[in-house]
Amino acid sequence: MDIRFWFVVYNLLLLPFLLGALKIIALFKRNIRESLEKRDGIWERLENSVSRRDWQKPLIWFHVASAGELLQAQPLIKGCSAQGSDCILTYSSVNAFRWLEKAEQKKDLNLLAAEFLPLDLISNVRRLLGLIQPSRLIWVSYDLWPNLVWEAHRQKIPQSLVSGIVHASSLRTVSFVGRSLFRSLYQNLEHILTVSEADRKRVLSAFPDHPYVKVMGDTRCDSVLERRDNVKIPKLPAVADNKIVFIAGSTWPSDEKCVFPGMKDALESYPDLFLIIAPHEPTEYHLSNVENFFAGIPMSRWSNISSHTGHLRILLIDCVGILALMYYYAQMVYVGGAFTTGVHNVLEPAVMGATVSFGPKHSNSIESLQMLEKGLAKCINNSDEFRSWFYNLLDDRKLCLELGKKSKEFVEGQAGASERCLPLLVN
Repeated sequence: MDIRFWFVVYNLLLLPFLLGALKIIALFKRNIRESLEKRDGIWERLENSVSRRDWQKPLIWFHVASAGELLQAQPLIKGCSAQGSDCILTYSSVNAFRWLEKAEQKKDLNLLAAEFLPLDLISNVRRLLGLIQPSRLIWVSYDLWPNLVWEAHRQKIPQSLVSGIVHASSLRTVSFVGRSLFRSLYQNLEHILTVSEADRKRVLSAFPDHPYVKVMGDTRCDSVLERRDNVKIPKLPAVADNKIVFIAGSTWPSDEKCVFPGMKDALESYPDLFLIIAPHEPTEYHLSNVENFFAGIPMSRWSNISSHTGHLRILLIDCVGILALMYYYAQMVYVGGAFTTGVHNVLEPAVMGATVSFGPKHSNSIESLQMLEKGLAKCINNSDEFRSWFYNLLDDRKLCLELGKKSKEFVEGQAGASERCLPLLVN
């Protein structure tokens, strides 16, 4: 099955189905609905941004799925800019939009434009490529949009995939149809730079003859290290001083069902324990559910912390963008997401020296698999396992600190992926 076959199947069958499903899902999912709504006016904004382009400079176009992939792109964007390129960023998820809403983040990246990627209609793709006219298109991690890949190749625009990951259970490796579709995409990429050897082998299972598939590591390690070393850490209230801090970060209801009972009981048994809870989506509904579960225990939302007086055992994070900084204070962390679609960023707490745990669906994160293999992290399958892990570390503070130190060293040992990738991207 060649590109022509998949072009027809995708545009006549798959894409109409996906767009229809997206509109239905948007009725029930606020994030999806918001990502569609925020695409309104995108062409005018892009035209205004591109009009400021310096045509003497190469223009590198990065595409990411969400905020996590944006962290992977960040050191590469900075590296390309430092070597004289203009950079444009597109993204798929509203979480990336929210991360970029912070003025300092946009300014720090020095982007010519940062926008949602228009829907993958062939008319949109041709208009977009005509407008941007990139010197290179860089896909980060996994979020390949077929029409854009195919059309960019037809127009002879070089493309690279960096920090590439392919999950063990991904359809692109476990099914003939998936391998065939992704072969039609991979063959258009000049470089495929993977996070690990396992990812490299999975790419090659779809396209064994690709001339350039190499392990370069995860650029996210460079990003979290740079962020750790250059950000200003927010101050916790004085009541948290000299306490052992546990953070439940990026949690979903299924995570909270597993960890909240043990956390609540531990507050009674360990008076020096201080909890920080950061829901992945800090909506009023979600925040209220957390407050109701811990009713009667002194708690404050982050937005109210300056006016809070008196005793405090729990800090509830009601905004996005500061969780990674809060990990600075943690000795132990539970990272959410692994009871739903996949674990969120485990590098952010590890680089701060925290001992990490997460749920069973973690194969999306090579770092979580590596940390489990090295005995640096714990996979939690149910509330009893969480309680056992949590209480064991509360009782053995020396072990807790030792694991945190080794986790920090693990991330520091992964540095350098960006420097290895850059020579291939800026030429």
